[in-house]
Amino acid sequence: MRKKRVKQMAAILCLCTAMSLVPGGKAAAAESYLRSATYYSDDWVINFWNLESDHMEEELAQIAADGFNSIILAVPWREFQPDTSALRYNRYALEKMNRVMEEAQKAGLMVILRVGYTWDHAGKTSVLERFQKLLYDETVQNAWLDYVETVYQTCSQYSNFYGGFLTWEDFWNFAQSAGTMGDTQESRKLAQETGYTKYLESRYSLQEAGELYGRIFSGWDQVYLPEREQPAYQAFFAFYDEFLNNLLAVSQKVFPNLSMEVRADVDPVRTSGGESEGYAHGATFGCQEADYTAMMYSVSMGLADDGSGLTAEQVLPQTASVLDWVRSLNGGKPLYIDQFLFTDNTPGFEENPRLREEELAPYLTGAAEVLKDRTIGYGIWTYRDYGNNMLYNSQFALEKSGWTTAGGTSVVQRNGSSQMEISKYGRIAQELNSQGSSTGGSTVYVRLDADSPAGANLTVRLGDSVKTIAVKGNQKVSLEFAGGLPGELSITADDQIYVDNIQAYTFVTEGKLYDMDGNEESCIEAVRTLNQKLR
Repeated sequence: MRKKRVKQMAAILCLCTAMSLVPGGKAAAAESYLRSATYYSDDWVINFWNLESDHMEEELAQIAADGFNSIILAVPWREFQPDTSALRYNRYALEKMNRVMEEAQKAGLMVILRVGYTWDHAGKTSVLERFQKLLYDETVQNAWLDYVETVYQTCSQYSNFYGGFLTWEDFWNFAQSAGTMGDTQESRKLAQETGYTKYLESRYSLQEAGELYGRIFSGWDQVYLPEREQPAYQAFFAFYDEFLNNLLAVSQKVFPNLSMEVRADVDPVRTSGGESEGYAHGATFGCQEADYTAMMYSVSMGLADDGSGLTAEQVLPQTASVLDWVRSLNGGKPLYIDQFLFTDNTPGFEENPRLREEELAPYLTGAAEVLKDRTIGYGIWTYRDYGNNMLYNSQFALEKSGWTTAGGTSVVQRNGSSQMEISKYGRIAQELNSQGSSTGGSTVYVRLDADSPAGANLTVRLGDSVKTIAVKGNQKVSLEFAGGLPGELSITADDQIYVDNIQAYTFVTEGKLYDMDGNEESCIEAVRTLNQKLR
């Protein structure tokens, strides 16, 4: 399929020549300032493409009513392209992409794609291997180009298509794991296969390379992927930045004007003298031939917090400084903040500097001038709070796919929605999939819609824990299971019952705009004001 890609992708680890690219999507000049919300319907990004999303029209209308003029769609590679050898595509995901494009167009919203999103629930095995193989496996490299071109061709036929971007985040897992391998046979092998050894050899003598590692190498075959605390890790960062640049460059051949969310964080590294210094990934900031640079911005960047929290007055000048710094290294290209993180409750980052609760609204309304002077747009990641739902096909859009069933069960259409009908003593079950999700705690929260016209006892089992609730008519069920993360969730009933919108999660990501049920939260009015100022 498209044999020309073989030669294109073979150059991924070489410096690419400059390309002449046409502008992005047809809607690129429709509005001068992008105000974007990441769209994932009524669940979350990782399972959006297997959701039914039967309230899509209302959801997109609400996004537009809040002053946004565009949505961001995270497009997981494996869910769209399950097989890299046969270049097979997920028909439902592509059909839903067309549906989103059409509904967004009706709502007056442009669409921006985050291409290559890492995580999905479309497979039980780790998806990370295919991302690693992008560095050295020609079959996977060509599959990547086919995927990028396929999503571009699907969306570019619509007038509300704006364009897209990659992000360093989706390719960073190998960079992290490489620093933990140490001097092993596997590490030496990967250093050769990925081109890292060749990269070192083109820039250092064998003796100089050994000095970076603090040892003497007798041959280049002894070079391994450096450990995180070794001075050689600076060289690995430079190598990986070049890989990202080249991946973007060849992807731009099939997706014109594709940009990249660059890593604006400065990573601590060791010098040969043992001191710590910061490594900036400025070599990637130019985003090759793209018209703009995408980036994530968090209010924690470059600031310290004594524990009392930050004020808007403290953060706003720093926001301007960070954006100015990125532009000083990207050739002056405009910026698009695809993730504008004014608040963040991600587990593991509790100690990061953050705005005081009462300072969030003043910061948002005060950010308009900073953003308008330095960017072409911004995007909200958490438009609606979401739980890290570990279930695939939780709304039965794909019939029984992902579920094991026993007894009398069938997927039926009721009230314009696909629902699972469970007859007396019928059973549905699914192994929980925690890929790409932070556990966030030992309690598993289970929510679902249940409807039993005649009345039934609904039983939910998680591992050895069992809870039963009487259901009469249509109601929402919320249960909590303490004591760790079991492998399987199962649902049974002692009489006919219909279930839908099943969620099993351990953590809720909060964005302070809308809660999980769509109710307004503390910052939505400030964001509406910000959007009004940015028109």
